[in-house]
Amino acid sequence: MPKSFFEIEHKFSLNSSGLQQFAEQLGCNMENNTSVNFPSEIAAGSAGLIKVQSDVWVFIIDATLNKPIRFTRIPMEEDCWILYYDLSDHYSRHIVDGVKHTIGYKAKLGFAVMDSRIKSSYISDIGDRAYSLRIVIKKSFLNKYLREKGFIENFWHILGHNGTFFYGQLDARSKVMLYNLKKHKMNSFNYEFLLKSTTYNLLGYFFERLNINAPLRVVYEKDRKAILMSNKFLLSNLVVPFPGIEKLAEIANMSVTKYKYLYKSIFGMTPAVFFKNEKLLLARELLESGNFKTVGEVAFLLGYQKLSYFSMIYMNQFGIYPVESLQTIKIK
Repeated sequence: MPKSFFEIEHKFSLNSSGLQQFAEQLGCNMENNTSVNFPSEIAAGSAGLIKVQSDVWVFIIDATLNKPIRFTRIPMEEDCWILYYDLSDHYSRHIVDGVKHTIGYKAKLGFAVMDSRIKSSYISDIGDRAYSLRIVIKKSFLNKYLREKGFIENFWHILGHNGTFFYGQLDARSKVMLYNLKKHKMNSFNYEFLLKSTTYNLLGYFFERLNINAPLRVVYEKDRKAILMSNKFLLSNLVVPFPGIEKLAEIANMSVTKYKYLYKSIFGMTPAVFFKNEKLLLARELLESGNFKTVGEVAFLLGYQKLSYFSMIYMNQFGIYPVESLQTIKIK
């Protein structure tokens, strides 16, 4: 990435003024007070800010950059939590409170929750499709909602203090929701409805994850890198059986007990569940690639010995049978 790049500083707010400022820096106009199209010399794509309800807004960027840009979010005046989701095609950089994170689909690290009063920057490479969604929630609204539902104590270890508290892996269901939304253009007539429904689903999955799984905790950078190194090994071996916890803990150079705890803290699931989910996401990509004639070819390539079992778990994951994914490509 060149040291000289186009700088855009913007501020999230629970109204359209933040998007207006964003548009002015880009040198373009807003459309319907909800979206902007990037000038062609800067990027091909759009950005949007939509009100989900009075205290919940969602901001999305879907663009392929034609010049290097750093998007910097300056601290908000409103006291909010921001849920970050990233499904960029390759790698992007997210700098939070001075700490650099590699994010995006290839990085397998694309989820964060942080205080809106912390400055952050987002950098993507020229020619790569940057795809980033932010849900902005007012803290007072969230606390009131959870208190009324009787769940405030379940989440107080997270919501009871300020600052960044988590950065890690997208859960499989959220990834599928974003994957489906990513197929649609922002200028589609029904895009606002799709974006709002996706936002509600993402929030539901997030709170379910907090309530059921081990509490999300800050992980030391050294341990995080060790876990991610073992996870790269896991992702590089999706066509063979799961290697086992002992092998992964050995790669991370830590005990099995510590490894299992830290892995779940970062990824929100066990390594075995993550492995299964990633293998199914790869299966879906292969089925939709148009490079295979039968479901059996994909199933056996990924090490599934029984086609009926593969079809069953694929259906459980995506709500359709694998042959339907294959047929979708054939029809196009």
